[in-house]
Amino acid sequence: GFSFINLFGVVTFYAFFQSIPFVLLVEGFSFIDLWKKALSSSTSLDLVRGLVLSGLFHYLNNEVMYLALSNVHPVTLAVGNTMKRVFIVVASVLVFHNPISVQAAIGSVIGIGGVLLYSLTKQHYEELEKKRLEEEAAASNKSNRWGMGN
Repeated sequence: GFSFINLFGVVTFYAFFQSIPFVLLVEGFSFIDLWKKALSSSTSLDLVRGLVLSGLFHYLNNEVMYLALSNVHPVTLAVGNTMKRVFIVVASVLVFHNPISVQAAIGSVIGIGGVLLYSLTKQHYEELEKKRLEEEAAASNKSNRWGMGN
């Protein structure tokens, strides 16, 4: 059988080839016009290299997310993904001086606030669980000393 990662790669491969007829059906020959328009500002090699690199990085991003999902709780992954998106917006504003709309700013604040609240809540409940386990261990040790345990 396939491992989870191999299965992801095979499914992605088949999905790509199965989508080609739909692309041709929906887009038709407008792809050729778009290709010619894109070539007006770059060479064919640069365009193909950009497409391949973009596809490769998109695939690798999805593969990393797939791997992460098998190692962390889905909510933790969703929070991390939200934080990644907020980071990209903030980085584009700082590095490229892209203007940010009020709606995007509010969304970023909500995203950062949500991640903060999630982290604080998770930390609180982890501490409560740790205390509970310590109390159970102490009670178990105490009952074992008096010959009452096991």
